[in-house]
Amino acid sequence: MALDLSLAIVVALGLLAVLVTGFVVASRVRRRKAQPAAEPVQKREPVSVAFLERLGEGEGPRIYALHRPLVAIGRSADADIRIASEIPGAFTVSRRHAQIRREDVDYIVEDVGSTNGIRVNGLVTHRNLLRDGYHVAFGSVEFVFRTPELPSASKVH
Repeated sequence: MALDLSLAIVVALGLLAVLVTGFVVASRVRRRKAQPAAEPVQKREPVSVAFLERLGEGEGPRIYALHRPLVAIGRSADADIRIASEIPGAFTVSRRHAQIRREDVDYIVEDVGSTNGIRVNGLVTHRNLLRDGYHVAFGSVEFVFRTPELPSASKVH
């Protein structure tokens, strides 16, 4: 008889535990439903892009948007910024000359094995952080880096 009573107590305590757990879970679900809805996510402004503005004379686009996270520069037809043969100094630019990579809000220019290298503000470099107004030369073709504000020139490529 004592064994039956012990078993009954264990079963009762187990049922009580199940009931309490169910009550706790149900009250949490009710609380979640009763909470106000989350505030709508603020729509982020589209990320503006920086530009390279080509200096000097010659045909072709003068403003190039850096609209991708990685922009290839060179004479190759598959380059994102293609230095066409009619641009003065184009022969100094390699087919695959350089790339500009966007890292968060920074833009970094990097030589990818060109023959005539890159210069930033007149200094030869292999890799350099760009800031608004910096002069960048690929071979002898020169550009000015512009931060995400609309450029003053009218032709955008």
